[in-house]
Amino acid sequence: MTFAELTALYEARLARARAEAERLAALSRRVSNFRGLSFAVAVGGALSLAFGRSPAVSTAVALLALLAFLGLVVWHSRVLERESAAARRATVSSDALARAREEFRALPQDGRRFAGAEHPYADDLDLFGPSSLFQRLSVTHTRFGEDALARMLTVPAAPLEVKRRQAAVRALAPALDLRQEFETHGFTLVHDEQKGETKRRPPPEPQALFDWARETTGLLSDRLVVVASRVLPAVTLAGLVVWMQGHTPLVFFGSALLQAALLNRASTPCRRAFAACSSSQGAFQSYGPMLRAIENLELDAELLRELRTRLATGGHEPSAVMAEFERILGWADLRYNGLVYPIVNILTLWDIHCTIALERWRKRAGAALEGWFAVIGDMEALSSLAGLAHDEPDFAFPEVDAHEPPFVAEALGHPLIPRSGRVRNDVALETPGSALLVTGSNMSGKSTLLRAMGLAAVMAQAGAPVCARRLRLAPAVIRTSLRISDSLERGVSHFYAEVKKLKLTLDATTGEERVFFLLDEILHGTNSRERQVGARWLLAELLRRGAAGAVSTHDEELCRLPPELMPRVRLVHFRETIKDDKMTFDYLLRAGPVKAGNALRVMRLAGLDVPLE
Repeated sequence: MTFAELTALYEARLARARAEAERLAALSRRVSNFRGLSFAVAVGGALSLAFGRSPAVSTAVALLALLAFLGLVVWHSRVLERESAAARRATVSSDALARAREEFRALPQDGRRFAGAEHPYADDLDLFGPSSLFQRLSVTHTRFGEDALARMLTVPAAPLEVKRRQAAVRALAPALDLRQEFETHGFTLVHDEQKGETKRRPPPEPQALFDWARETTGLLSDRLVVVASRVLPAVTLAGLVVWMQGHTPLVFFGSALLQAALLNRASTPCRRAFAACSSSQGAFQSYGPMLRAIENLELDAELLRELRTRLATGGHEPSAVMAEFERILGWADLRYNGLVYPIVNILTLWDIHCTIALERWRKRAGAALEGWFAVIGDMEALSSLAGLAHDEPDFAFPEVDAHEPPFVAEALGHPLIPRSGRVRNDVALETPGSALLVTGSNMSGKSTLLRAMGLAAVMAQAGAPVCARRLRLAPAVIRTSLRISDSLERGVSHFYAEVKKLKLTLDATTGEERVFFLLDEILHGTNSRERQVGARWLLAELLRRGAAGAVSTHDEELCRLPPELMPRVRLVHFRETIKDDKMTFDYLLRAGPVKAGNALRVMRLAGLDVPLE
């Protein structure tokens, strides 16, 4: 699929969704008008009946109008939901179009809550935050999906799991309708319609629900409350009928007082249940349709079949269980009606009945709940990788195996650079204990190459396609030192922060797994002599320990390793062209060391009259 075909596809889907939303909005206005009219007719019929005018006709008109009003209320609610769903589908298609047009930097899901952590390569490789890989990939709208995608990017999978993910991504990639419908359900969780505008809120945090679902105590263990809640409301209502017929009110008031005492006794477990489960806090109504979509998956991939199996472990159909949960919450939401709720609660023990229903639901499904939500998250993460595979057909699924070389790529590019400006290069590290020494002038592309290699390794071990014609690599622990920040709060200087990163890189070689390292201008925070000694020693140690990777530098002295190690180092470089006082770069990787730097030329081009000799 070409870029033009891809954008046309999403533009057509966006136009259809917007047209549907506009059609339903117009229908909603008409239904609303008829609803108001039917209510006015019902009131008119009631007034006519009250004044004794044509009782039969007035009664018929009032009843028919009331029935019409109730029917229109139900219809209107369904139209509004369909309109909202169409608006959500439009937003999902709009986001997909932005990614296809390489305008993903404007999308809100950038995973910034995962940035800044003490991770060995996440910040260096721009995995999270603005203009990040997460922002390019993510179609997640739940906490579980965000966590699952972040975990895939930060915890390399074993080769067998990589193959399983690749198969699932391949199966999901062409299933655009399924993926976007699944995302639309998830988008309900963060969708907020205000004055005709679609806004987004953070995904709900259901930890309180999980904590409550693991509890074993509550109203069901209080036998007195359970039995009394069945008996007292009948006595209270009977006492009310007796009182209204002119008899003693003692039965009603006595029973009502007992019910008030019972409500007080049950208040703590009721509050806990409502706080944990309330749909107004958690927006759990979207999870049922998402679970149903996974239950109905028929794609041929082992990992997708496993997701369905994980849903079946609780012995219940999760989507039906969540639908029941929503029905109970619907009854419980009467608590938000300030006029009706106090009367209904005192007469019927409404809170107690709703809490008992929730606890019975918890007894059946609570233990499996967190696992179901984890399945939703895994599906969202896989769908994010599948979206990339669909939108970037020239990206390749890598070959990840212990028998493969450390890193051999054909036509490797940086996936976050626009297609029009993306330059691809062949990169080869054929044996463990080998390295590329990348030299070149300022702005020539050294750091970009290292990040492209790092992102390819991350995406490969996540199960995603990579920005290359072909990539073969062995599973490895990734370690980088590309972007160093000092910390005044922790009293860590720039140089010491870099040294700590380099030590983490070297320490990783003591384990059983291979190490893939990417080091940019190492030890540039110290003097030239000490830098050369320290950098040469570090690179030599990494190679002796079997690590493989790439180092970029301006300093050709780093090339002078001990004679026995020099055959393991391949020198490559980037160069610039200067013509008519204008400097240009082609970002093509060439063999051998760079012949000269461009620092003085850059200074002169910036207006500083520094001598070139």
